[in-house]
Amino acid sequence: MILKVQYKKLRLLVKFFTWGDEFDIKIKNSFFTGLQMYIFISNLQIFFTFLFIFLYLRFHSNKIKGLNYLAHAFLSLDDHEIQVGNLMGDFIKGNKFRSFPDKISKGILLHRKIDSFTDSHPFIHEAISYFKPSFRLSGGVFVDILFDHFLANDERYFNENQLQLFTADVYQNLLRHDHHFNDIMRQLFSHMSAYNWLFNYRTEDGLNRSIRGICKRHPVLGDGEQALQLIVEHYIPLGQLYLHFFPELESFVQENE
Repeated sequence: MILKVQYKKLRLLVKFFTWGDEFDIKIKNSFFTGLQMYIFISNLQIFFTFLFIFLYLRFHSNKIKGLNYLAHAFLSLDDHEIQVGNLMGDFIKGNKFRSFPDKISKGILLHRKIDSFTDSHPFIHEAISYFKPSFRLSGGVFVDILFDHFLANDERYFNENQLQLFTADVYQNLLRHDHHFNDIMRQLFSHMSAYNWLFNYRTEDGLNRSIRGICKRHPVLGDGEQALQLIVEHYIPLGQLYLHFFPELESFVQENE
C-alpha cells in the first residue's frame, strides 16, 4: 500500500514537470531559475555578512594597536623631541609626518619601525598565540599592554624610583610640546597623565585597570576578564618571551638611529 501511494506521488510529480504547453514549461523554468537565484543571493548575503564582521574586527583592532606607550617613550634615543614623535606615531598617518619639526618627524618614523619590527617578530607571534583562539584579532593589544607591565618591572632598566622619575619627565616633555598634538593625541595625553598610565603599568592593579578599561571602551576586543585570566595562567612564559624580546628591540632601535 505504501509503495502504491509513493508511486502515485511520483507519477504526479513527473506529470507536473512534463505536462503543459510551451508557456507552462517557460513558467516552470522561470520558477527554477528564480529559485536558483534566491539560493545564490542568500549564500552571497551570508558570505558578505561574515566578511563585514571580519573586516570590522580587523579594522577596529588595528585602530587601537600600538598601546605599548612606555616602550615607545623609553626607546626614543634619549631625545625629548624624538620621544614626542614616537608617542604621537599612531595618530600621524601617511606623509603627514613631514609637517612636523625634523626630530619629531624622526620620532614618528621611529615609531613605525618599532611597530613593524614588533609585529613581525616570532616572540611576539608566540606571545599572541597564548590569547588564541578566544582573541584571534585582539591578542596583540593585550601583549602590548602586558609587555609595558613587564618593562615597568624590569630591573635592568628601572627600579620603582627611577620609573617614577622617568614617567614624570615624559609627562612634562609632552606638555611642553602639546601644541603639536592633534585632537586624538591631546585626549590620549589627558587620560595618560591624569591616571598616570606609564607608572601604573608597574602594578598588578594598573595592569588590570588597563585591560578592563580598553575592553570597556572597545567592546570589539572581547571579554577583559577572560584576557586577564589568560594572563594569570601564562604569566611566566609570557614574561620569558618579553625578557628575550625586549633587548632585541632595543638593539634594533640603536642600530637604526
